[in-house]
Amino acid sequence: MGFSRSFSFPLSHAEQLAAKASPFSLDSDEDAKLRSSEGFQVVRNYLANERSYPFCELHKPDNPEDEGAWLLHRDITHALILPILQIFRRASALAVTLLGTRTTADLEIAFRGDARGAFSWLQCFVAEEEDWCITKGCPACIVHYVLQSEPTVRLVLVAARLSQHLGQVSDPNSPCLPMFTFWLGSLRTALTNDPFWGPDYFDDIEPRARYLEDGIQDLIAQCCTLESVLQTSSETSCNNSSLISKTNEVVMTQDGGMRLKPSDLAKNQLSLIKEEENWMQRIIIGCWTALLADASHQWRNGASWKRGPVAMIRVKSLTS
Repeated sequence: MGFSRSFSFPLSHAEQLAAKASPFSLDSDEDAKLRSSEGFQVVRNYLANERSYPFCELHKPDNPEDEGAWLLHRDITHALILPILQIFRRASALAVTLLGTRTTADLEIAFRGDARGAFSWLQCFVAEEEDWCITKGCPACIVHYVLQSEPTVRLVLVAARLSQHLGQVSDPNSPCLPMFTFWLGSLRTALTNDPFWGPDYFDDIEPRARYLEDGIQDLIAQCCTLESVLQTSSETSCNNSSLISKTNEVVMTQDGGMRLKPSDLAKNQLSLIKEEENWMQRIIIGCWTALLADASHQWRNGASWKRGPVAMIRVKSLTS
């Protein structure tokens, strides 16, 4: 999907030192806000218990402070991309239900325009980066991998921008994820200091990231319409159970427990899982509800998602 940075082997002394430190940073105020966020702490607890992988030899921390920084940045990365992955999975489930096919190559037909482009991009990305998407492996490797290729940089940039739509959820009892717009500055600094990407790359990639963000927002809006159509159809159909079955099958195969379900179904299932997963379900449902509510609000007011200008740019990518 794009050019990737790489290390030489054996690693030089400078590369060994760089591997020991996270490319990202967090000031004390931002750290305090994250630690006071109930939703983010739920994600952290989930990862500590369900995604507890050891550090590799290259990244093994020298002290508890470094280990804590790696884990925090790993958890931020996971919390950032979690809503986008759930958007894609829910869109996939809706497409399967609408089209009556599980052939992945055909699912994009359910959408149109920029939404179709965003869905196809996410489909390719998730297929190629499945382990990274579910935070599988050394925490430091997960963090460093953000800068591994153009698609990973672009996705994290989009996720940070999109997080501003997740600040409010309809269920006051559901903890919500914080806004991660502050991470844009950290990402810019990391790219600037990286010898492969350099100081100009953030401005190079931002228009493409904005284009993908617009496509994802269009995807959300079209999912909102499909949800309404399918809901209306299910109310007049005696085969509603088959729709739920198809939706569940698609979503459950993705991420080993962190599954997005229709709200009514999710409420029934929350009592069947342990409390930690209960809260994770509530966060995911809250993210989806907030995004759909935002899309619905735009439509009710006759507005469309605003698209910024796309400039002619120099790229380090094989795809637009």
